[in-house]
Amino acid sequence: MKTEKSEFARLNDKVKDELRRLREDIMALTTLATGIAVLVITLHTPAMAATFTIDNPADKIDNPAGRIKNPANKIDNPASRIDNPASNIYNPASQMADPNPLSPPTQQRSAEQPKEQMQPQYGITIPEKHYHFKTVKAYILEAKKAFNQDDYIEFLSITEDALRRINAGKLKASNKAKQKLEKYRSFGYGLLEK
Repeated sequence: MKTEKSEFARLNDKVKDELRRLREDIMALTTLATGIAVLVITLHTPAMAATFTIDNPADKIDNPAGRIKNPANKIDNPASRIDNPASNIYNPASQMADPNPLSPPTQQRSAEQPKEQMQPQYGITIPEKHYHFKTVKAYILEAKKAFNQDDYIEFLSITEDALRRINAGKLKASNKAKQKLEKYRSFGYGLLEK
């Protein structure tokens, strides 16, 4: 019995050794097969891409449309010109030694007097009155009424107030209406001087 067991153990060890060797051989063969498969696939990939390329016979045809020149390319398009309208704006910061706006000014600036409008100087003073008409036409009608009543000082006062409001930008007037009021002023002063 003891010999049977020992023989059985010996056979069992032999089978285990054979199975271990067989597993090692299978692992080696599996690794080899995997490497060969990867190699075949990577070498075959460019050839596979070439099989899917289609030679188009239309590529060989000479197409005259490709030689046609577009006449619109010669037309001047003002929208294609890029001009910066802000490029010629005067920037005083470029003239300063220190462009920091919080720094003190580098140059003394002389206070320029605003240019006074060239108005004829008359020897007569007209009292400054303020009328509140909404349009230039209303001023002209009231000035005509004052002129018809021979009230030349009122005529000039209305005319001066209209011109003062137009120059201040509080009353809108066309150039024609403004010229008419200036004629009224010079005519009225002429009447008062006589």
